Amino acid sequence: MNVSERLNLFHWTESEYDRILNFWRKSSRRERLAIWLVRSLPPLFFVVYSVQLCLMGWVALSSGFAAEQCTALIGAMVFPAGCLFISGLLRRKINRKRPYEQLSIRPLVQKKGGKSFPSNHTASAFVLALTMFRLSAILGWGMIILAAVTGLSRLAAGLHWPEDVLAGAGLGLLCGAVGLIIL
Repeated sequence: MNVSERLNLFHWTESEYDRILNFWRKSSRRERLAIWLVRSLPPLFFVVYSVQLCLMGWVALSSGFAAEQCTALIGAMVFPAGCLFISGLLRRKINRKRPYEQLSIRPLVQKKGGKSFPSNHTASAFVLALTMFRLSAILGWGMIILAAVTGLSRLAAGLHWPEDVLAGAGLGLLCGAVGLIIL
């Protein structure tokens, strides 16, 4: 049994994916909403993250490059980068097929095959959400909710297995929490 097969903890069946995909395809409005979520949330995170880094850089500059402000800024860059690095290593090592490659389902959005574990989009969303807590707890919690929606949208679109999304969320939360604790 290879690593990919051992990860089949919460595998959904074809009928479970069909039920979810049919829900979204029941009306063109629903389908457009689901596709919009899948395509729009990841860029939204990176726009918000870019603004956050600019604000943190401004605070560091305004404080005369105080150690605490500079450390927070560096941490906000290092821990998300580390999370994506780890995720990329896992994806290359495991090279897990996506649900639509193993089942007869048609995802809402077409993607290249393979490398679905862990979900990079979900990991990124969660680690970036946790970095937001350096600026604002309210914004941080809002980003956590959007990160959860990001993971669920990847699952509902037929792009990932439940384990992919759970592992991505766990990796993002772990890297983000370590960053908040250490720095």
